[in-house]
Amino acid sequence: MNNQRINVKTRQVVLTLTNGSELTGETFLQLHGEHLFGLQKVGEIVNGEDNFFPLRYQDKVELINLEQVVSITVAAEEEFDPLLALGEEHRIWIEPAVGEALNVSIFVNLPGGNNRVKDFLNQKLRFLLLRHKDQIVYLARNKILRVRD
Repeated sequence: MNNQRINVKTRQVVLTLTNGSELTGETFLQLHGEHLFGLQKVGEIVNGEDNFFPLRYQDKVELINLEQVVSITVAAEEEFDPLLALGEEHRIWIEPAVGEALNVSIFVNLPGGNNRVKDFLNQKLRFLLLRHKDQIVYLARNKILRVRD
């Protein structure tokens, strides 16, 4: 049996599920993210290959099926990378399949000068990063009903 432990930190998150329920708990971040520097981001987890998201909820660890998650909200001060703000900022109104519509900021800086809202929405990511007030919302791309630019 392997007793080796992986060093992780936790991050407070709020998940909105397709049935309308909200779960508030903690998820686990590796000390080195995908690019091998700094703390892993929630966005790296939800846009990775795993289909289940670990959540410490009511003193138990549950694995939440990401296909059933509409959004994951985290504090911007913990999750927002200032390099993202180098992209072109767009203020948009976005309506998810579950929950209230949001007025958010997105930052678009895609290869080939593709800086339109449409380009951002059509990225091959499972969850899109939106800035809403002092929070980062990772919204499931396939759970977006409509967007106004």
